[in-house]
This record gives sequence, C-alpha cells and structure tokens, in this order.
Amino acid sequence: MNAGSAAKLIVEALLQRFLPLARRRIETAQAQDGQYLRPSDPAYEQVLDSLAMVARHTPVPLLEALLRWRESESPKGANDASTYQRKLAVECIFCSACIRFVECCPQEGITEKLWSGLENFVFDWLINADRVVSQVDYPSLVDLRGLLLDLVAQLLGALSRIRFSSVTERFFTELNTRRIDTSVARSETLSIINGMRYLKLGVKTEGGLNASASFVAKANPLNCTPHKRKSELYHALCNMLSSILAPLAEGGKSHWPPLGVDSALALWYEAVARIRGKLMHWMEKQNKHIAVGFPLVTLLLCLGDPQTFNINFGPHMELLYKHLKDKNHRSMALDCLHRVVKFYLNVYADYQPKNHVWDYLYSVTSQLLTVLKKGLLTQDVQHDKLVEFCVTLAESNLDFTMNHMILELLKPDSSSEAKVIGLRALLAIVMSPSNQQFGLEVFHVHGVGHYVPKVKSAIESILRLCNKAYSQALLTSPKSSIDAVMKEKSQASLFSMA
Repeated sequence: MNAGSAAKLIVEALLQRFLPLARRRIETAQAQDGQYLRPSDPAYEQVLDSLAMVARHTPVPLLEALLRWRESESPKGANDASTYQRKLAVECIFCSACIRFVECCPQEGITEKLWSGLENFVFDWLINADRVVSQVDYPSLVDLRGLLLDLVAQLLGALSRIRFSSVTERFFTELNTRRIDTSVARSETLSIINGMRYLKLGVKTEGGLNASASFVAKANPLNCTPHKRKSELYHALCNMLSSILAPLAEGGKSHWPPLGVDSALALWYEAVARIRGKLMHWMEKQNKHIAVGFPLVTLLLCLGDPQTFNINFGPHMELLYKHLKDKNHRSMALDCLHRVVKFYLNVYADYQPKNHVWDYLYSVTSQLLTVLKKGLLTQDVQHDKLVEFCVTLAESNLDFTMNHMILELLKPDSSSEAKVIGLRALLAIVMSPSNQQFGLEVFHVHGVGHYVPKVKSAIESILRLCNKAYSQALLTSPKSSIDAVMKEKSQASLFSMA
C-alpha cells in the first residue's frame, strides 16, 4: 500500500467517527438554540485530538475532507432562522476542527492555496457576518453568531503562528480600504479589529520579534485619524492590543525579556515606549479614555525597557491607587495592579533587595485593605480579584502574604466580606495544585509553620461568631422559625457581631 492510499484510509477512518458526532451537535444546536455547541463533549473532543494528530502527518487529505464536509452540510435554499441556525452550527464545527488542524499542521504541510483559503474564510466571516446573519433580523441567533465569530478569531490567532506577515498585512489592508467612514465600513472595521484579539506575537527569534515590533508600532491606536467617532475606533484598537500583548506579560517566572534577540528588542522597546507615551498624553487630556487606555499602558510598561519599568513602577502604582478610589475605574485599577505586581514579582523582584520588594508589596496590600475596609469594593468580581492577588503574593512570598494580607482579612473586627475573601484566599493557597503537601501542612513545608496556630485561632473565632449569629438551633428548628430568625437577622452582618 502506497503512502497516498494509507493517508486516505486514515482520514476515512477518522471521518467515520467525526461525521455522526458533528451531525449530532448540529441537530442538538438547532433544538437548543446553539447552547449545545458550548459545553465540552468528551467524545467530540477526543475526535478533535485525533484530528490534530492526523494533521501532523497527512494534512492535505484531511483538510480537503473537512472542506467537502462543510460544503455538503451547509444548507442551501431557504432564508429563514432555522436555515441560518444550521449554517452557523456547521461553520462553528468546521472552525473548531480547523483550529486544531492549524495548531498541528506544519507550514509546509499544505499548499499556499489551501492556507489562503483558510485565511479568506476567516476574513470573509469577520467582514460579512452581518450580511450573512443580521443581528437585527435574527436576534435569536446572536449568541450562536457570537460563538462563531469567537472561533473565527481563534482560528485567525492559530493561523498567525505560521502566517504572521500574511495575516497582519491583510489586517492593515482591510482597514485601509475602509478609510471612507460609512456606517457599514465602520461596522466591518470594528469586527475586523475585534477578530485580531488572539493574534500570536513571535518573540523568541530575531525575525519574529522584529515582525511583532513592526506590527505593534503600526497598530498604535492613535495612528489612525477617523473623521468621526474617533474614540470608538481608538478604544477598539486599545482593546485589541491589550488582548494581543497580555499573554506576553503572563508568561510566568523569568519569562521576559526573551533571550538572544537583543537587536530586535531595541526596536521592540522603542515601539512600546512611543505608544505608551502617546497614550499617557491622550488619557491626561480626557478621562473617558482611562478605562481602555490604562490596561494597555500597564502592559506596555511591563513589556518595555527594564530601566523604564523600574523607574516608572512606583509612579504607575500611585496612579492606580488614585483610580482605585474612582468607582468608574475601580475594577480596571484592580486588574492592572494585579497584572503589574505579578509581572514585577515574576521578572524583577528576585534581582532587587528584599526590603525594596517588601516596601512595594506593603504599599499595594495596605491600599487594597484600605479600600476594602472603606466598603469601596462591593462587586463579586472585585472580591475574586483580591483572592487572586493573595494567591499571587503567596506564590512569591507566603510569609509576607500571611502576615500582611490573610491574617489582616481574618481579623475579628474585619467586615464579613473581608473574612470571606481571606478564607477563600487561604483555601486557594493551601489547596494549590503546585503544592507538594495540602492543607495547613503547606506552612510547615515553606518554613512558616508559626502561622498555623494563628490561622486556626482566626477560623475558630469566625465559627464562634457564626454560631452566635445564627445558633445551632436553626439546624433543628421548623422552617417557619428559621424564616422568622433569618428575617430578623437579615440586616445584620454575619461576622461583624461582637
């Protein structure tokens, strides 16, 4: 048997598993308004894993088979909601399969024509989604259409790993052709910009980093000069760049800057510094830009020149403390504080004096505890971010975190919200998958076992307050009695009773 015949048999065997699962997902999506496409289906995921494996070795017959399947399953004829729903479901499945295919297929594995076809598929949907399935005409399909466009953006991101120049050139070309700012052109422009949010920047080679620096410089949000509704376009580009840069800032311990690419790094630092400077001036002129501009400025600071970072780290945090006091920017400031502190701990803290690091950490923790104590952090998402903060600090310095965050949150005179945040953070720390031990034994492993009695005492105190507030009697009382007590206690704080 020759290689071509073997490849054909492998693809046919895979399709025998793929086709019924895909058909079931399409039919269920039609029955449940697309909801079935969101949850994970283990059998389908297993087929996608197999598809990825085949893509490494016999990519051409596999992609051609997927294209034939898409063509055969796409509905023809009637223009009604049911038809469009099926079309979107087929495209979602095709797109999810292509993402796995592209992630594993070698660049030389398929022809330029096939690569271009996938690229055209992506941009066609980004540009024409509203023409194909209008949000106004088919409001019931908004979620399914949104899912497809997210998958399309993910596919564009996967393509950018091996076709970065082609994808980015196409992006700028499409924007340039829409300089005449009609309502249709603006809608298409925003869709294209949003579709770039998963773009993958290469930073490990000179060529990759040079190309990435060139893209970032050209994508400077303030480079474009629309005649109307400037902020809308500027904000979209800021969000796009923030999404693209975020993975570089979240690479883990000692991941930045990349090694062995010094000449390209100089161009990169120059590009991010220029954008950061312009954005700072832009935000100073009008506060309405802070919510989208500051996250990008934070990322640009992190990924910029080390000397610039160390000079501006303190002042940048002071600005974020200021934004913490503004209800309109509070959540943004929390996110940015967490990002910049985590980056500092991962990249710079190990090379600075211990007391210097502690000063920074004490500054940020005292600010967080103060705004929490003042009752300024009222949203669940803000509480979640504080838990993340505690975990991040603990990964770097468990001793500091226990002394200056966890035990402060668990104090008897803390608010109920603070106690809950402290308990959640404590649980996340002691049950972290990265630990060799679980539970309070973690403290002994890290040489801070003296916190165990303090933690136990704090928990016992909280349990006593809970017992005093609601009493064990509630567990055995009739429902009518419980309802009466709960109504009486409804205005009281669970943990704040003396």
